[in-house]
Amino acid sequence: MKWLRVVFAVGYPFLVFAGLQVLEARWVALGVATLFLLRWVTGWRSPSRKDALRVLAPVALVALVLGVTIALNDEHALLFVPVAVNAALLVAFGRTLWKGPPLVETFARMQVPDLPADEVRYCRSVTIVWCTFFLANGFVCGWLALYASTWAWTVYTGFVSYILIGLLFAVEFLVRSWRFGRYAGTPLEPLFRRVFRPPPDEEPSPGA
Repeated sequence: MKWLRVVFAVGYPFLVFAGLQVLEARWVALGVATLFLLRWVTGWRSPSRKDALRVLAPVALVALVLGVTIALNDEHALLFVPVAVNAALLVAFGRTLWKGPPLVETFARMQVPDLPADEVRYCRSVTIVWCTFFLANGFVCGWLALYASTWAWTVYTGFVSYILIGLLFAVEFLVRSWRFGRYAGTPLEPLFRRVFRPPPDEEPSPGA
């Protein structure tokens, strides 16, 4: 069922676009709410308090957008779901900059528990970059929802934004590989060994 949830997440803009061609906005919102509920039920597991608090913001924001759409029957409100998602991600990443550790550092320590100080600073910088991206992406999604055609909104939120996310991941991976040599085990390892520094466990010790 995991792949169905991924397909739904990626295909949401196209589903909304197709629905709005034949149905009123409130009926499309009801359909989307039903699919979100089914997705939640099929992926249900008893969450910890920390996990529950983590998903509370995105669930509440999406529910608010869908509720406003149903009440007002306004398709512009329905198009604000990507804005809500980006806002939730901005909060999720941004609050870790304040309370710590930065979210990117948390992910990095799953692979490398003992990060050196320069990588800790790097992880904080990358977290700031992702916050900036979610802020800008949410702004663009909101502008398209208000002023552009539904098709332009669909193309950006269902295709262009994912391309931008992929590019940001790729650039960050290249920068990390260049600075810290963390590419061992990846498909690009043979190429990166020729142009980047060796992985940390292969670097000569200072006294060698």
